[in-house]
Amino acid sequence: MEEKREHAVSLVNRQTLTLQGVEHVDNFDDDTIVLNTTLGSLTIRGHNLRIQTLDLETGLFVAVGEFESIVYGKKRPPSGDSSNAWKKIWR
Repeated sequence: MEEKREHAVSLVNRQTLTLQGVEHVDNFDDDTIVLNTTLGSLTIRGHNLRIQTLDLETGLFVAVGEFESIVYGKKRPPSGDSSNAWKKIWR
């Protein structure tokens, strides 16, 4: 059984963002970064955003810039939960 990584967020002076539990970067530009984390999607907005560190093996992510918002999307169901797939089929 795969061990679930811990998820943690640290924002220092709205200029340095450190995350633990990042699984994938979906999209990024100077104003928006969209990540997939152990707790679901995470959208980061601001200005002059730059990714400094991305280590998907450990889940470590560090970005710098002028951060305005950090917003979580809906939490994903556990990977073994097939009930949502059936709900979508029978709608």
